Amino acid sequence: MKHLSFILWLSVLFIGCSPSSETRPKDIIEINVPLHQEDNIIKLSTIIDSIDYVPLATDNEYLIGNVDKLIVTDDSFYIIDKDISFSIYCFNKKGKFIRKIGNRGASDKEYVSITDVNIYNEKIYIWDSSSRKLLIYKSNGDFIRSISSDYAAESIAILNDSQVAFYGDYKHNYKFEDKGRYPNLLTLDLDNRKIDTDLFYEESLSTSGITRLPNNISNNKYLIMPLNDTIYQILPSEVERKYVINYRHEFKKAQENYIKRLKTEKVTVDDAMAMAGESAQFPIFNVFFEGNNFSYFFYQMGYHIYFGFYYPQSQIYVEASANKKNPIENDIDGLARFLPYAVHKDFLYCVMEPSAILEHAEWIPASQKAKVNKLKSEDNPIIVAMKMKKQ
Repeated sequence: MKHLSFILWLSVLFIGCSPSSETRPKDIIEINVPLHQEDNIIKLSTIIDSIDYVPLATDNEYLIGNVDKLIVTDDSFYIIDKDISFSIYCFNKKGKFIRKIGNRGASDKEYVSITDVNIYNEKIYIWDSSSRKLLIYKSNGDFIRSISSDYAAESIAILNDSQVAFYGDYKHNYKFEDKGRYPNLLTLDLDNRKIDTDLFYEESLSTSGITRLPNNISNNKYLIMPLNDTIYQILPSEVERKYVINYRHEFKKAQENYIKRLKTEKVTVDDAMAMAGESAQFPIFNVFFEGNNFSYFFYQMGYHIYFGFYYPQSQIYVEASANKKNPIENDIDGLARFLPYAVHKDFLYCVMEPSAILEHAEWIPASQKAKVNKLKSEDNPIIVAMKMKKQ
């Protein structure tokens, strides 16, 4: 059974654009990203202090089909499998299965599909875009309530106990149209049903040429959008520009020209895919995570892969790059592949297939052998916790 979804790796081109919300310049962190064209392979030991492997318990009642999203809390791993088992699984930090959250069905307490999941203050929020319904559960699995929304969204962020932000991903939400513009962000107050909208785009934008980012909102507060070099922080009171990514002039100019084309021409999916090949002229910003003392970035430009690491205390930016391969070389144990699915505090979390472990059993560190000595290829995946070094 295939566990891992490669939504974070060699994805199709993700395209979009949106005006920036204003905030004071002194509040914005600017990061200069060189995006070198030559390979710059970085050894894992220069950024990672240690690696820990956590096999997730396996049983037919909680067999994971695909890892579409991983959420890590102080005590638990939450695995979201959107399209195979249609389930949300909770495991403790030792890999023991705890419970499923919610069920698939047609009642008010059930979801038809899982579009996005987030966790806030010991509550689990499930957004079902097919039925336009937000379901809220306690961490013990007890159902609290469901709330309907007319806004079509692909991602959610929980801002506090009463406010939820929905990201529309360039959908024409006609009910919220304002003078030929559509909002990419909507905030809903669950108590009084008050709605605020933001990040508008023009109706003339050629959205037929815009494909989608799978997980736009990270750390339950940061929003990235295709073809936009701003990372937004979603707050209960406003949307702020938190980070601005500065590319080299030639990349920035090519990006601006493509945005102009989106506004003046009918750009198709085939056109967008063509921009993802060897002739790509500017990078696509795919993933952003923020930890305690670092931030992680993932870009693509054609088939060239970039992993970036920013350390706010020292204001150092480190870039790894490679063509058609992973730019991080595991020189610690040779086993784990660097491809983060989540960040929590000082750790980056990756996911591995059991077969990838079993194929290289001789590389398993002695300290980890007891955890994986009974591993079978059909078992649930392994969570790989990588502790970041301070720079």
